Amino acid sequence: MSQANPSVSVLGLGAMGGVLAQTLVQSGCAVTVWNRSPERAASLVQAGATLARDVPSALLASDLIIICMIDKAASEALLQSLESTFDLGGRTLVNMSTGTVTDVERLACWSEEHNAQYLDGGILCYPKDIGAAHTAILYSGHLHAWQQHQQTLTLLGGNPRYLGCDPKACTPAYLALYAFYFGAFAAWLEGAVLASSAGVSVDAFKTLSSIMTDMLVDGIDTAAARISAGEYGGEQASVDVHVAGQEVVLDALLSAGVPHASTDAYLSYCRLAQTAGMGNQDIAAVYKAMQP
Repeated sequence: MSQANPSVSVLGLGAMGGVLAQTLVQSGCAVTVWNRSPERAASLVQAGATLARDVPSALLASDLIIICMIDKAASEALLQSLESTFDLGGRTLVNMSTGTVTDVERLACWSEEHNAQYLDGGILCYPKDIGAAHTAILYSGHLHAWQQHQQTLTLLGGNPRYLGCDPKACTPAYLALYAFYFGAFAAWLEGAVLASSAGVSVDAFKTLSSIMTDMLVDGIDTAAARISAGEYGGEQASVDVHVAGQEVVLDALLSAGVPHASTDAYLSYCRLAQTAGMGNQDIAAVYKAMQP
């Protein structure tokens, strides 16, 4: 199959897997699909995909295999159900399910034992953004597999990031980015509820929020530079100053009866730095205090 018309198998047709398959079909790929409940494939078959009769047929139908199931444990269980002599003939297996580093180690080992090139994948978007130019999907694993299929994988997200040949690199980075995203989103929700207690609508708060998202980007840039250089001078605002400010924020949340878990978490990290004697240092010093 030429790169201009690549063959791709997609196993798992849930909310994300179904959109992955649909995007590939619409992009002109020769797509084979499999799902435990085959009725989920009906619209894809109507659009031009081929429904595999079983897992081995789905795996062997294409040069590139994408598995997107509820988690990596479910993916592994599916693969482990195959015969021990099953041979993938050098095909590339990309697992885009969520899981742990230990899961990745086992899947990479299974792939090697069954003659497949393994790539781990981490999708950094909701299904609605699959196929968009800005969408990022992280990958790590077999270098040749990445080079061979990069063009096809870019159809799913136009901003892919390859993190190197160690298959274990993707999952911690993927989970870390989501920890950051959902922590920030929880804080935004706290703020939106607090603002609503003063009569500020969600739409108005959304508009105001760009002030702080711009500040957040700058704050991340500054903190990363300080951490990399080991420069923690507190001339801008020390940890102690941040604690004093966030105590006022916490008081406002308490007075309004608004949940405050994300503010509690931020204060606890700042106080960790204070306990370590870093209260007079820049807020970036909290990174040092949080090290295990």
